[in-house]
Parts: sequence; structure tokens; C-alpha cells
Amino acid sequence: MRIRNRSLGFNIVILSLTFLAVILLLFSLLWPKSTPANSTLPENLYTAKSVGHQVVIYQNGRADPVMMTGIDIRTLPPVDQQALSEGISLRDATALAHLLEDYDA
Repeated sequence: MRIRNRSLGFNIVILSLTFLAVILLLFSLLWPKSTPANSTLPENLYTAKSVGHQVVIYQNGRADPVMMTGIDIRTLPPVDQQALSEGISLRDATALAHLLEDYDA
């Protein structure tokens, strides 16, 4: 019985740490970056695309994805699936957050 309680406690700790890691990742991605006053922001910062059967987020100027969302595109309407296959440009982190909220609902 005592081993079982340790196992449950260990699982709770692992789940808590995983949740914290995901929150920190989202926080770091969505936190606005400071820019000098004389610099201009790019037109669109992020692009959402379908890779395989999931929505993947790329930051413009980077070849590797910044987020593998785990959102299955097969659960989305055909219009959204088509838009994701072509790539959806997102102006900023707020637009990214809205897109993820809409697709994950």
C-alpha cells in the first residue's frame, strides 16, 4: 500500500511539472519581445500550417517549428484544413493565441 502512494505522488509531481513546462513554453512564445523604437516589426510574425495531421506553428525567418500543437486537422472544417495546407499568416502572438483557441475548442 505504501508503494502505491509513492507512485501516485510521483505521478502528481510529474504531471505538475509537465503542466508548468507547457505554461512556461506558451508564456515565452506569447510574451511580447522588446524592440528598439527605430526598428519596424515584420508584417507577419507566425505562420500556422498543417504537417501530417496536426497544426504546426512556425516563426517567420526560422526553418524549424516553434510549436507542435497536437491539434488534429481532421477535426477541423474543410475550409480550415485547406487554409492550413496553404499556410495561415498571423500578425502577432495575440492572433496566434486566438487561432489556437479557436481550433482547440
